[in-house]
Amino acid sequence: MKKTGLIVCIVTMIAMLVLGTAMMATAEEGGLTLVETYPEDGQKNAAVENLGIKLTFSAPVNLEANQAENSKCFKITGPEGDLKIKVYYNPDIPEQVLVLQDLSENDASTVRAQASQEYVVSISGDFKDNNGNTLGENKTISFKTIDVKRNNTVYLIIMALMMVGMVFFSTRQAKAAAVADAEGGSSNQVEAFNPYKEAKRTGKTLAQVIADHDKEVAKQQAKEAKRMAKMNVEEEEYEEEEVSGNYRVKGPRPISAAGSTYITGRKALAEARAAEEERLAKRREKNKKK
Repeated sequence: MKKTGLIVCIVTMIAMLVLGTAMMATAEEGGLTLVETYPEDGQKNAAVENLGIKLTFSAPVNLEANQAENSKCFKITGPEGDLKIKVYYNPDIPEQVLVLQDLSENDASTVRAQASQEYVVSISGDFKDNNGNTLGENKTISFKTIDVKRNNTVYLIIMALMMVGMVFFSTRQAKAAAVADAEGGSSNQVEAFNPYKEAKRTGKTLAQVIADHDKEVAKQQAKEAKRMAKMNVEEEEYEEEEVSGNYRVKGPRPISAAGSTYITGRKALAEARAAEEERLAKRREKNKKK
């Protein structure tokens, strides 16, 4: 029984050693993998400006000694050929690499990324991490740039629809406001005089209705003429006062109304005198009763 247990333990240890060695060998041979990309493989509507791709690997790849060789492992190819690129290594995220189109030289012969075109990013299997592990096999990621013309057309259509909607709703609100004003002001407007309708309503003769209406109109005209005449007189008096420098007041006002804080004491003396007279009157009345 003891021998059997010992044999099982030895076999288990040997199996673990073999498995660990195999795993280490696998990691050394091809342990580096590509974990994530942006844009993703097959993605559409990628940006044309600053065209490039962000790559995230399974291990740190920012070792400065490897950067020169690793940068040669990337390529971006489009319909017109290979784009000139530059490679950046992220110091904050050592597993991340950014491959961008290089537009630093303003050369007319330089191939530039275009809208609505497909581009392929190639990564060589020789790309290695900080520990020397390589990617092992070549990788490619393809994506299509945004259709700028189509997007501009869609944007213009949306703007046109918004403008039409704004005009429609503004016109509708203006009409509603006009109707509301008309309905609100109808109660304040004088209905046109209809002698036949008024005669039917009051039971008076047509001649009497017309005569009453004429009197009312004359009365209103006289009232309006009187009001206008009063306004003209007040305007003339105001102009005369401006010319003469004298201004008319409606009545006497206390000095405090002009802003003065001077106290004369006359009011207090008058109140004291009145109180004394009232006291003497009450005393005389009391003496008469006795």
